[in-house]
Amino acid sequence: MELFPYFAYGTTQQGFPHHRRLADLLGKPAGRVRTVAPHAVVVPRHAACSNPGCRLVHRMAVLVPGVAPLRAEGDLFLVPGETIAALDRMETGAGGPYVRATVEVAAADGAEIRTAQAYVAREPARWRALAERGDAEALAAYPRGLAVGERLKDCCARDPAHAGPHDVVDPLAAVR
Repeated sequence: MELFPYFAYGTTQQGFPHHRRLADLLGKPAGRVRTVAPHAVVVPRHAACSNPGCRLVHRMAVLVPGVAPLRAEGDLFLVPGETIAALDRMETGAGGPYVRATVEVAAADGAEIRTAQAYVAREPARWRALAERGDAEALAAYPRGLAVGERLKDCCARDPAHAGPHDVVDPLAAVR
């Protein structure tokens, strides 16, 4: 079975909310890595989630290229193609904030560079603007402390079994 490198920088990292739900698909990380090119993990200051594939309102994380000197850190998983397909359905469906892209990642010592699949910002300029105006943080790593206080989106609180799409709470609503 062919395995694909997948870079998790937000809530799909080991021990975070989406990893707990997807642990059977993701397994254990193959290592800790960071992006070779500048990228930031942009996290809105207030709980939101513009991903219609996600059931939660939380401090979502978005990978934004071109934010020097930051190099985003996260977990590298080696997953089968069906896991990538499942992640695509969750992360890129219905015009959400992410697109799947390839990024180069390396271990902290930089010894081995790999190309990995990652979900990056669909509109990176708007996410950079959100951080520049102070409504989001641009970080090298998504700390566990920001992943607390999640709650179900209103649609999921009303109907916990519904398949989605889920409500959108868009942190970019005020950014043009």
